[in-house]
Formats: sequence, C-alpha cells, structure tokens
Amino acid sequence: MSRTFRYIQNDDVLKSFKEFRDTLLSERPVIIARHGDYSLYLEKKSDTELGLRIMNEEKKTLVLERSYDINKNSNALISRGVRHACQKMSELSDVDVNAKRLQIWKWFLMEWQTAHKESADDLINKEIEWDEETVNREKDLMDMEVFLHGEYLNLGNTLALIDKYLSDEHHKESFRKFAIADIMEMTSEDTKDRSIAEAEKRSQEEGHKLHTYQFIVSVEATDKEKARMALMNYLAGDERISVQK
Repeated sequence: MSRTFRYIQNDDVLKSFKEFRDTLLSERPVIIARHGDYSLYLEKKSDTELGLRIMNEEKKTLVLERSYDINKNSNALISRGVRHACQKMSELSDVDVNAKRLQIWKWFLMEWQTAHKESADDLINKEIEWDEETVNREKDLMDMEVFLHGEYLNLGNTLALIDKYLSDEHHKESFRKFAIADIMEMTSEDTKDRSIAEAEKRSQEEGHKLHTYQFIVSVEATDKEKARMALMNYLAGDERISVQK
C-alpha cells in the first residue's frame, strides 16, 4: 500500500496558516499531504478561518472538507483534524488499490479459465471447498493466491492484459499507471523482505562476530611494574582479555 507523504506536520498547520495567510494562501490553496490519488489541501477561507479539503486528483473530485475558526479552535484540535484527514486518505486509497488490483486479478482468472476449460471447474471447486485432507491428498492442487500474485507481478503480462480488456483510453491509462506503481511498490517490499531474511540467515550461519575493544585504565601503585602486576592479577582468568606486557 502507498505511504502518506506529509509536507507540513500536523502540529505546524495552524502556525503555517498564520504565517502564509496574507501571502501564499491568499493566492491559492497548498497541498500539505498526499496518499495515492488523494491530496490534502490547506486553504484560507478568511483571515480567521482555516480550511482543509481532500481531493481525488485522478477523478478531480472533492471528497471531504472542513473548516476551523482559529480564534475558537486550539492547535491540538486542528492538529487532530489533520491527522484524521490523513487517515481518511489512507483508507480511501486502500479501497481504490484493492478494487483495481482485484479487477486485474479477475482478468487473469478469466484468461486461466479460457486456457483450462476442461479442468477449470474441477480445480476451482476444490479451491472453494477447501479442507486440510484435500490439500494433503491433492499434491497438484492449484494455489490461487500464489498463482495470481506471481502473474500480477510480471509487469509485461499485466500491461498486456490491461490493453486486452480495456478499450477506453482514459481507463486504460489509469490502470496502466496504477499497475506500474503498485507492482513497483510490491516488488520493492518483496526485495526488502528477502534482503532482511538473507541478512538474518547469514548472521545465524556466521555466528556473532567478535570485536576488539581497548580501554584506558588507571591503577594506583608505587611504580609502573607494580601497577602492571596489579592489573594482571585483577584481570586474571578471563580469556577475552589480553594485557600488553
């Protein structure tokens, strides 16, 4: 899923409004956060009224808007309103992502069913009527999720499928742009997870690496030789410690 990009932190929104209401905000609203196709705008309703609105940039539609009287509402309340707006953008974006991803997955299933007409119904029924005994008995049982995930991450196949099933150029471009961004993000996450797993595996195989540390120690004695002997006696028995003679 996409991340929220914040250009102004929640607690700084009121301060920014006061600072720019007579300059930049008098000319136009400014984007203070983004998430997927959604943007959160800060705007000036009046000298004392701050406005927040969520826009769907892809559809050019207004999703939600609120306003705050800066003389009657505290910074904490406005900050909370910004946080809730960002959460709303995240929820809406997740719904959009899941809907488009599911649509593409449906096309992959339609392609698979067309290519496996004779065995499609039997395999799909086994998937629907899942139970542990069937999984253990049917070694060649198709894993729908693994199949769809693998096919979807092949960007070339996915773009070709979009071109095949969509004729409207606007919808086609919208799905193409979505698929490229979504697959790149999913691939990045997969690569990061594999890298972490491989690093942990190497660490376990190699064991903990030992490092050498040096410390300066002060010893009270009548001369240097007695001080060295006192230190060696104190450290005796610990094989990790070596004393330069």
